[in-house]
Amino acid sequence: MSLPDTPTPPRFFLTNAGRTVFVDTEGGMCLLHPERLNALDPVRTPFPGDITNAVLLGDNLLISTWVEREISLARLAALDLSQPIEDGVELPDLRAAIESGKIDHYHVSGAKWSHILDAEPLALCTYKEDLIFCTHHRGIYRVTANSEEVWRRNPIEWDSLVDLPDGEVIVELVTSDESIWAFSLGGGWAEINATDGSVLRSGILQLKSKINRVWSSGTGVWLFGLSHDRMVYWDPADDTLLIENVQGPIQDAVYQDGFWSITGWREDIVWSPAGIPALSSSARSEIGHSIFNRGEDGLWVLDNRGQWTPFGPCLN
Repeated sequence: MSLPDTPTPPRFFLTNAGRTVFVDTEGGMCLLHPERLNALDPVRTPFPGDITNAVLLGDNLLISTWVEREISLARLAALDLSQPIEDGVELPDLRAAIESGKIDHYHVSGAKWSHILDAEPLALCTYKEDLIFCTHHRGIYRVTANSEEVWRRNPIEWDSLVDLPDGEVIVELVTSDESIWAFSLGGGWAEINATDGSVLRSGILQLKSKINRVWSSGTGVWLFGLSHDRMVYWDPADDTLLIENVQGPIQDAVYQDGFWSITGWREDIVWSPAGIPALSSSARSEIGHSIFNRGEDGLWVLDNRGQWTPFGPCLN
């Protein structure tokens, strides 16, 4: 069975047991039906700017960061998805508020809570019922769903990345078991104790490329999307690093039964370093954006135009 196009081009496609949320490239969002994936409401824009990070927390919370670089403004807010999503203030009003000194009066419309950020938000993830987030040069924080601080820690430092421009800037936070893993642009990694924020272990991967995206298998191995059209399989247990060239940036990946299913720059890829063959791919006409598991109907890919098609390579 085919799936309907998304209302506008996608930025985030988020789904869990309770909700499926679509976020577009202009900061608009709406709920989708969890199986048919048709829009349940019109697209709304709660705040101007680019939604740079977004996660679902529990059944009803969408937590996102909004960045409007034109006027150097950022917000971190939680939307209660059991309530209708609202349109918010428009950009011209924010410009006027800056001139009148009232910019701090404006927050994300309909938010359960909304905070002004004085540094650029870098990454979000969830741990149990809490949120983990980090900001540029300010550190990493764990807060509850009600925005109550559990702990905060200073920025992670990797000595040999100090002289590399933005080498220590965190690009991903990922939850794995009882730990939070942080990955930096220059290849730095750190396993963080989720209970108190202490660093359990850390290191640097010699990749000769920037880390753009990170995916956890849930079984202890990792997949990285790198600059220079490369991807990396990493097993920290024995420090195995395997590198493959791809046609362009990879956009999404899921791990199942020992295989990575990957979509990206006009190709779908199946990669299993222990498999035969280890890698297979098939072309697609557009850029793959997100992978959705439809159960008996298999994996489907949402592309950059907002259209759904079956995932390419066969896992058999």
